[in-house]
Amino acid sequence: MSDHAKGSDRHLDLVTMGCRWVLDVSALEVSAAREMSARWQRCRDLAASTTVVLDEDPMTITARTSAAAYDLSRELTRRGLTRLTGRATLLHAAALADEHGRSLVLVAPSGGGKSTAARVLGQRLGYVSDESVILLEDHRIAPHPKPPSLVTDPERPFHKEEPSPEEIGLGPTPPAPWLGRLLTLTRDPQLAEPSIETVGVIDQILAILPETSSTWLLPDGLDRLARAATAGGAPARLRYAEIASCHDLVLAHLGRESPDAPTWEHVPPVGSQRLEYVAGALGEDGGEGDDGGEAVADTDVLVRGHWSDAIAAEGEVLVLAGPRPLRLAGPGAILWRAAVAPGRRVDELAAAVVAELGEHPQARSLVQTAASDLLRHGALRRALP
Repeated sequence: MSDHAKGSDRHLDLVTMGCRWVLDVSALEVSAAREMSARWQRCRDLAASTTVVLDEDPMTITARTSAAAYDLSRELTRRGLTRLTGRATLLHAAALADEHGRSLVLVAPSGGGKSTAARVLGQRLGYVSDESVILLEDHRIAPHPKPPSLVTDPERPFHKEEPSPEEIGLGPTPPAPWLGRLLTLTRDPQLAEPSIETVGVIDQILAILPETSSTWLLPDGLDRLARAATAGGAPARLRYAEIASCHDLVLAHLGRESPDAPTWEHVPPVGSQRLEYVAGALGEDGGEGDDGGEAVADTDVLVRGHWSDAIAAEGEVLVLAGPRPLRLAGPGAILWRAAVAPGRRVDELAAAVVAELGEHPQARSLVQTAASDLLRHGALRRALP
């Protein structure tokens, strides 16, 4: 009979993603249990540190075979995201920190270079996470220094190995990292030199939003993303051909703080304005299913549809209704801003559009068309009598 892990070595106390865990390795042979323990040593160290803990109730996760290391970390991450739903900003991102704990968060879609960036840049920075960043409202980060997931065979991109952070030379994990700067990643093999480019706050949020989880359940989800995108300076993206060429660029960017005054207006729902999101309850276009197919008359009274959060910037409005964003510009943005509770007549809304954009011979029909579109998307609704 194989010799399996025994005693205190069978159940390992971890903290990662701001949650307590017990890693059960009793099904593994002693050597495999030791290897698994080494992979997760940084999370064991966090359990004995003063790192932030959002969920104190330990959850057990079982390592059944040493060959399924990637499946184990994927399952732990999935459960962690479920435990933290509605409690923090959950980013599909990598994070690396300087010696002070000031962290650079790198946001990209799956296959967008996060793990590679963590492995390469982590040779000179501390390792916080290679795939999930748990960001608190005050910009503290709950570290997730899981074994990094690495593609070892380009022809098998979904088969990943997970060595310990020490095996690949990643810098130490700070117990109390905090957000210094956030960059989205764009890899372009044709670029001669990497660059960091400033982008608009709404453009940046729309790039980040698909890489978040349950943002609409936070009462100020979009505002939190805007504050994260502008932490330390204007919103920006990193464009590069090879991440190895970016060491000096990103180190300088992380160390150069120039916080901007907020360039957006937060427009949160109040009371009954907030959308009570139920999966599958919204229409295919993200709206609440108002009767936007009917013609809009000047005497109709319109009011904003229920929404989860919104910000306004540079003449545009970004409205989040459940998981789906709606970007409004021109007459649409003005209509939405003007349609405050308890509602305004369409002719009054048209006057607001003309006041901002100027006279137009087809102003009435353009406003009615825009109002119909917003009704169809659920951004506006007819006020109740």
